[in-house]
Amino acid sequence: KEKIYIDLQTQNACFRVLNATHQVGCSSKSGGNVGTLHYLESEEDYNWVLKSGPHTPYIVLITSLDFRKDNVERLVNTKRVNGILVLNILNNQSLSPIPTEGFSADKSCPNDNYGIYSNSSDYQHCKKVKWNAAGDGLYFKDYHDFPMFAISNVTDFNVLVDQCYRKFNKPINGTARSFPICAAQLNDRMDAAKDTITCIRRSNHMTNLKQTRYCDAMGDKNIVATTKMVDKSEQRLNKSVVVVSTRMDSFSMFEYEYQNSDTTVTGIVALLSAAKALRPVRQILQNASKDLMFTFFQGEAFDYIGSSRMVYEMEKNSFPYEIKDDVKSSQIVKLPSISHIIELAQLGHRDEGKLWIHTDPISRGSGSASEIEKMIKYIKDIGTEENVSLDDVGPDQPLPPASVQRFLKKANIPAIVLTDHKQQYTNKFYNSRLDLPDFINASYPDDLNETEKYDYVTEQAKALTHVSTVLAQFLYKLTTGEDITPNISQQIQADELEIAHLLYCFLENPVCELFKQSVSPEDSDDLTKKPFPFYVSVDSNTNQITRLTHSILAQYLGERLVNSTKDDCKQPDSDKVCHFILYNYLWMEGSIKSGSSDREGWCIKSTAILSKAQSPAFIIDNYDWLSEEYSTWTESVWSVFKVRVFLIPSESQKVLTFCVGFGILLVSLVVLYLLSISADILFMSAATSDSQPS
Repeated sequence: KEKIYIDLQTQNACFRVLNATHQVGCSSKSGGNVGTLHYLESEEDYNWVLKSGPHTPYIVLITSLDFRKDNVERLVNTKRVNGILVLNILNNQSLSPIPTEGFSADKSCPNDNYGIYSNSSDYQHCKKVKWNAAGDGLYFKDYHDFPMFAISNVTDFNVLVDQCYRKFNKPINGTARSFPICAAQLNDRMDAAKDTITCIRRSNHMTNLKQTRYCDAMGDKNIVATTKMVDKSEQRLNKSVVVVSTRMDSFSMFEYEYQNSDTTVTGIVALLSAAKALRPVRQILQNASKDLMFTFFQGEAFDYIGSSRMVYEMEKNSFPYEIKDDVKSSQIVKLPSISHIIELAQLGHRDEGKLWIHTDPISRGSGSASEIEKMIKYIKDIGTEENVSLDDVGPDQPLPPASVQRFLKKANIPAIVLTDHKQQYTNKFYNSRLDLPDFINASYPDDLNETEKYDYVTEQAKALTHVSTVLAQFLYKLTTGEDITPNISQQIQADELEIAHLLYCFLENPVCELFKQSVSPEDSDDLTKKPFPFYVSVDSNTNQITRLTHSILAQYLGERLVNSTKDDCKQPDSDKVCHFILYNYLWMEGSIKSGSSDREGWCIKSTAILSKAQSPAFIIDNYDWLSEEYSTWTESVWSVFKVRVFLIPSESQKVLTFCVGFGILLVSLVVLYLLSISADILFMSAATSDSQPS
């Protein structure tokens, strides 16, 4: 087998996801799709594949510039093409140049049907602003029996181009090469089909007492932490919680290709940094009139999975836990408990040199108007003091796609969304594998080693330091009601080096000191040199981004228990009179011991918890799947992702091989026949010989 096939390293397949009405994405045929490999370097190559080339069907290798919706559909619709390989060697611009006009496989109006404006004649379908101008909706097309893979390393490229295409397939002076020709086989067969409703029904059907899963609900965990601990014996007043949030997820056309520098990482880093900046005033915050709740949502790219689940649980009086008589727990948070919401979206650019404050025009036309105006004034004034230019987009422009829309659908809450764009996204690679650190000034000089990169303060790190400082001081103002004095301003300052570390760990190399000290001993081997995926995936496991963000937030907001071991890093015995879930205890590796390669081990006590980020659609009895109230996204189950190349002989060679094989078979049958009819003579002679006396 190894002499016949060359298996490529790539596992980066386009795969299938489903909602209540459609299947989207890619799937190969059951045995994989096979075709003659052709590298599309020019329009002449396209004409060859689409019109004149004799060795159909083809598997085509295309550049990142050519991977556009119009081009993909031209190749799919011809019926002469059986699959696509996309060059995605991001550290080699000559092989994978970046399209200057941008690329986003998301829609131009993301999450359109699930936000606050879904039924608004004034604002629905992005009537006022097409937020994602680069979005062509490629991700949401169905490519049935048509696989696509990304080629992300030079080794695979060399096999495909040098050992396969140029050696055996590339036409010479417009003439097709003679056999043998080199073919590729693409296999990413998906088990689920049609839509989520059909898939769940099939998965719930028992065959021979065995249940087979065909798809899984998308989802993961939200992260929630408060600065105050309010247990259930205390009262949580209305309008007593300030919520500050961001999202953790994105998507891409290909598995394992989830670069999300501006889409998600800038918001995650800014919110974590703001949490740490507030540590010096934690005692003041614990006695403040309002609680501060840090929230990181998962699954937001797929119709607001995480925020929808949180709002649903708040409405059911079960967030963050369902109150039980025999459990001592924190007091629930309801929608009326929330006084303000601040959401961080994309923060990596500066449209017109500013960050922009977005608000909901419907809320500004209601009783929340005066409070929203105060929020805008407070944060702009703090920004002025910290040399951060902020501006308001105005009262008539609707909110961009944001988690806060799910809250505003259910309650009238003063809310702002902080972004790097005034109208359409400044990020031309939103929800894309091309959302790279280079485009937000978060890349590194070529002559730095990994240790030097870890401590290198990029221009983006400097910019986010100022943003995090403004945010932290603004949150202090909202929760305490106190002005920012020079003394408080001096205490609440984001750490530039810590932000540099966060950017390096999330975007460049997870095998970094911050992540090493933040993981549990069981997870330490999971750290890899390639950035972790920001795709939400399915609900069965908590993904690495969520676990790491949770651990870091716990460190920043919680306390490290001294002289604690792994075995006693849990609720104290004195708290076991009844069940006790006020605090969460995390054991993590910690920093390296002085003069040793061993790590200290830290026990962190904090309010940081993980809550469900699975759509309520999957837990509501007899849910109306077509209502568009909640996300219905599932991910198909699959068995294998594989790309391999091999040689196909000519028809005459095939016939010759068949004839030789058939001839050998006939000769073998004749020999067996002759042996069979002569068996009595042959074996009798042997038996007679054996029976002669010696």
